[in-house]
Amino acid sequence: MHLKIVSAFAAVVALGGSGSAQLSPCGSLPANPDDPGAGLTFVADPGVRVDHAVLPKPFVDDEGRVHLFYQRETPPILDMYAVSADGLTFPAGREQQSSDLRYHPFRVRMPNGVWRMFSWDPRQLAITSRSSGDGASFGDDGGVRYPLHESDRGWMGIHEEYVDGQGRVVMLYLGDRYGLNNLRRAVSVDQGWTFAFDRGDVLGDAAIARDHGPGHAFVDQKSIALDGAARRLFVMKQGCAIYSFLTSDGDQYVQEPGWRVSINSWTDLSLRSLHDPVVVRLPDGRFRMYLAASLNAPAGSPLHQVVVSATAAP
Repeated sequence: MHLKIVSAFAAVVALGGSGSAQLSPCGSLPANPDDPGAGLTFVADPGVRVDHAVLPKPFVDDEGRVHLFYQRETPPILDMYAVSADGLTFPAGREQQSSDLRYHPFRVRMPNGVWRMFSWDPRQLAITSRSSGDGASFGDDGGVRYPLHESDRGWMGIHEEYVDGQGRVVMLYLGDRYGLNNLRRAVSVDQGWTFAFDRGDVLGDAAIARDHGPGHAFVDQKSIALDGAARRLFVMKQGCAIYSFLTSDGDQYVQEPGWRVSINSWTDLSLRSLHDPVVVRLPDGRFRMYLAASLNAPAGSPLHQVVVSATAAP
């Protein structure tokens, strides 16, 4: 059985008329601070990690190898898997099988030692789960872990779950696709078995999304644990740049200055947009971001999507 990941990979609209190029709608980005802080200066790694691919999901094992889960861009759309010794050069991927799950980054270990993976079920409009004792073989839990809140208006996009410093399981997710389309938060105090809505507008972008449209909210959220209870949350805005927010307690996220990477960061590639950033910590302490990118292409051509990366010092 294959693990199917549902995501809200953003659609990109081509600009210009017949014969014009599909160029990025980002225009000029604000200047980035010269010294935004430790772990915040990501430098684009040259080239492409995986061609014709989207939705990268990396995991670093104890030997320092990077296990990369992703989806093929071109039909048939399949969940794929590849392993790299250096995290930069990946062999041709193979179709993902259920036995790959011991390296899947979306597994979450509960405080009681049980592993869980959470999935959005559009038929039930709810989050369901599978559990495992060894982190490799997962079985369906049955029932619903979290039904949508009324403010989500019947839709959930990208979601992530993690255990915070208080032993709670936190779920960050996108809701209300055609309204605010911004980040919400639900919390579980019973090992991820039931979640309760905690609050909406986690990143404080509801007002601008309400006034200017859902494309102005921060989306594609994924976070990484730092020291203690601190976490850094990475998000995308309008496909133009990746931003970050910091929390010291898992409750309040504060935006950090500037952006981490933008479509202009890759000087060897002509990028139209960036999506779905996921950051891992390498064995030497550096951070590496894997993300999907759309390349600029002639008008009328299908979008060419790739997985790229950028690396930052600790």
